[in-house]
Amino acid sequence: MGPIDVYLEYCALKAHFSKSNYNYFKYEGKTRIKRDSFYKRKDRFFFVRLSKKYTEHEDIQNYLIANFIKEPIGYVARFSNKVYEEWLYKRQNFYTIFTDEMRPLVNEFQPLFEVKSNTHPKLLQEYLGKRVSLETLIILNELVSYVDNWDKEMAEDFIWGDLKKLMNNYKGFLTIPVEKYRILLLKLIEESKL
Repeated sequence: MGPIDVYLEYCALKAHFSKSNYNYFKYEGKTRIKRDSFYKRKDRFFFVRLSKKYTEHEDIQNYLIANFIKEPIGYVARFSNKVYEEWLYKRQNFYTIFTDEMRPLVNEFQPLFEVKSNTHPKLLQEYLGKRVSLETLIILNELVSYVDNWDKEMAEDFIWGDLKKLMNNYKGFLTIPVEKYRILLLKLIEESKL
């Protein structure tokens, strides 16, 4: 991929993660951004550097996704290889990470999702405390569908609104073997009762 192509991919993903009306999958990564706008940017050397470091589209896309998750505003100068490498590690080891994150929480599984007055649910608190990852939230929603209930209970909560948007935007880039995680979760719950 050339620097301009990296820039166009960046623009599409930035719109996907920051604007409510753009869907990367619906528009197949296409935007109305003109190729010429690349030359007007003062930060174009970042895109040149990325195009030299990562030549495959998938690598560029993954690098950008990893950084948009960490930095939703998406200023390219703040993007880092460290964030990308951590994301790759998490992606390659997620089954183990999910197990490690859920093991201490399955003792009281149902209360994780309960919304009590003026407090966030336990699962959301765990995420905000960085003890549970965004991927775990997405997988749990695929398994137990808690998002609709949280929407009703926390309609005015800006933290939940932003997090839900991030979850929805990120979910399309994940391939989740739901049945595999369902079996794992049931196993963890059974083990916690022993």
